[in-house]
Amino acid sequence: MVEKNESIIIDEELEELIPISRFQIREPLTKFYHRITSSTKNFIDYQIPAARDNLKTWATSFRGGVILFCVLLVTAVPILLNDDTYYGIFIIAMIYAIYAASWDLLAGVTGQVSFGHSAFFGIGGYVFVFCLIFFQLNWVVSLFIGAIFTIIFGLIIAIPALRLKGPYLALGTLAFSLMLYYIFQFPELQAESIDVPKELNIWRLTTLTALGEFLIILIFMVVSVVIMLIIYNSKLGTIFKGIRDDEYATEASGINTTKYKLIAFMVSAFFAGLAGAIYAFHMGNANFDYFSSARSFYPVIFVLLGGISTISGAVMGAYTFAILTKVISELMGFIELSFPNIPTEFTTNIETISVFLFAVLLIIMIRGVERGIMGPAIKHTKSLWDILMGK
Repeated sequence: MVEKNESIIIDEELEELIPISRFQIREPLTKFYHRITSSTKNFIDYQIPAARDNLKTWATSFRGGVILFCVLLVTAVPILLNDDTYYGIFIIAMIYAIYAASWDLLAGVTGQVSFGHSAFFGIGGYVFVFCLIFFQLNWVVSLFIGAIFTIIFGLIIAIPALRLKGPYLALGTLAFSLMLYYIFQFPELQAESIDVPKELNIWRLTTLTALGEFLIILIFMVVSVVIMLIIYNSKLGTIFKGIRDDEYATEASGINTTKYKLIAFMVSAFFAGLAGAIYAFHMGNANFDYFSSARSFYPVIFVLLGGISTISGAVMGAYTFAILTKVISELMGFIELSFPNIPTEFTTNIETISVFLFAVLLIIMIRGVERGIMGPAIKHTKSLWDILMGK
């Protein structure tokens, strides 16, 4: 009888606990739902109009006008020349522009210097290729899956790496990229040549030509850079700059700096992964060279060349790099053809000489303009414009 009464008491206690447990589960879900809806409403009502106004102000300024004119110019040049070689040069420039701008957002704007950015670039490219080979997905879907997967990988790298600061953070991220560089040297992880089914099925377009590929990658570049410029000029961008300028003061003002540094890593990883996926799409392969140290330092060179902490300067640096590379290559080829009697030591080492000349030219340009060529170029253009307008 006593056991029976005890079982009744236990059953009654369980019945009392069940509604409590349901309430405990329902309450956080309700709070999470209201938080998401309020954040979405705030984003639609305030953030989007503010971003639109900032973008409009930037576009109507002299600096924005010059940049938009340059974008139209570099878009028109390959279309007018209508040659696959020039399409290829500018496609690579646009991919590197996304890649460089993503690094500038992390290192230049937030102050978290990474020397292992090729890890994000390579992961985006490999995931894109694996989606095509193993899952037979559409290449457009594979591009976004590669970029989204890189966010997760960026978070995995950021959590331990953000315990480090300054040069230790840079070396820590470099260690990650080197680790992946050696891991992906296994033959099983190589995809040297893949058949990318470049079918659009949009309106009347079916097959993707060189011009079509150029225009699609141009759209990706413009949208990516515009989004990063909006972030740069938003409240989030202000917090990033505060972390860069004085992390302790920013934290003392009540801002969770660790949270925002993670956000910076994730956003930067997304665009670097997108650049890697587009690069794999264009090249039709994926190999361990995507993770090389040289590729990690590409965006550093582009940003220093164009101008750090500007986003648009990174784009200018990438285009300058691509065009200079082609000009020097053509110049060396012209010298080789025009002077057939030059020593064989010159002809056999012409590629090495080209790289040396390019490095010297880059050093001169970066040393001559410490904050990049973007600022002085716009400043001198403004002065010339004022003279022409009689101001």
